[in-house]
Amino acid sequence: MLIGRFSGVARVVTRLVEQLARRDDIHVIALCGSEPYAPWSTRADIEVIRSSFARHHRTPGPRWRWEQANLSCVIAEANADVYHATWNSGIPRNASVPCVLTIHDLIPWAEPKVDFSSAVQAWRYRRAVRASARRADHVTTVSEHVRADVIARLRSSPNRVVCVPNGVDVPSIRAEADPAEPPYVLYVGGHEPRKNLAGLFVAIQRYWEREGMTLELRLTGRPETLSAHAREAYRRLPADAPVRFLGDINDDDLSRQYRSARALLLLSKAEGFGLPVLEAMAHRCPVIASARGALPEVVGDAGLLVNPDGPAQVVAAISSLISTSHLREDLIARGVHRAAMFSWSQTAESLVEVYQEALSRHAFRTAPFVPNLQSRQVALTPS
Repeated sequence: MLIGRFSGVARVVTRLVEQLARRDDIHVIALCGSEPYAPWSTRADIEVIRSSFARHHRTPGPRWRWEQANLSCVIAEANADVYHATWNSGIPRNASVPCVLTIHDLIPWAEPKVDFSSAVQAWRYRRAVRASARRADHVTTVSEHVRADVIARLRSSPNRVVCVPNGVDVPSIRAEADPAEPPYVLYVGGHEPRKNLAGLFVAIQRYWEREGMTLELRLTGRPETLSAHAREAYRRLPADAPVRFLGDINDDDLSRQYRSARALLLLSKAEGFGLPVLEAMAHRCPVIASARGALPEVVGDAGLLVNPDGPAQVVAAISSLISTSHLREDLIARGVHRAAMFSWSQTAESLVEVYQEALSRHAFRTAPFVPNLQSRQVALTPS
């Protein structure tokens, strides 16, 4: 997931690896592709293995074939104690060590025609995910919503599926909004159809029709990557509509965008977690989010939940936040408190417990050898 566009999953993987690397009881071996993640190349606390996995291997068919041909040998040669596959599949047959699999979501399972170019691709994806979940000693999910989906769709045993939520980087210094910025609402995320940017454009146009074009809309990414429906909705906006695409921005710029925004808008039809809502709350940015997928679980009572198919609800939520200062201050306070409940250190701690349990389970199956669980464990994290 670290080859190509830096996605939300890539953000999760990098934060996890860096948090594990800080621990004295873990040595991290990061299995990368042919383009290793550059920030790790000079790290003394992360051992990087470069493999032949390339961009053309990212689709389900080539990925599955590469994993079947190479992955078992790579794991064995790494001399790791535990192997952690960090993206939905990637547990090979006959792995030499205990295996942990993280499933971020099963969204492509529900709508394969949206996510895959052919029925064969969808079949290969399902086959890889199902086989990996079956082979893993433990499966972790990033939300209870996804955990329930994994148990139902993959028929996994509930005692082998553990929810380990993502964390968030809470700013160490309280940053104030930039008074020079014009008022704007912010979208952070990808442009795939499930993100419902078409619905976002419709809702913001309704808001402008009601209140005037005094509120700018800012989005990460570029207009050329919009899905077909979103592109059509974008074209229907007035020529002078205040819309600004931010492109691929770094963490510092993203922090500045969060702290000056009047609100984050995330109207996804489906989310396995929804990291931007947590990041926004940590930066004192109120959240308006879809009442779908895992978003209600992550947002809790710290944001406004709306029907993503109901633009009138979205308009009402934006208007309330803009015009009611006490609502805004209340949501900011609730959001900061909510974000403090999620930390990458706790995510790492929970995963270490899963690694130890996988070692214990594996040791029981291969008795009489029993490993010393107090000794160093090695998390092998593919990316």
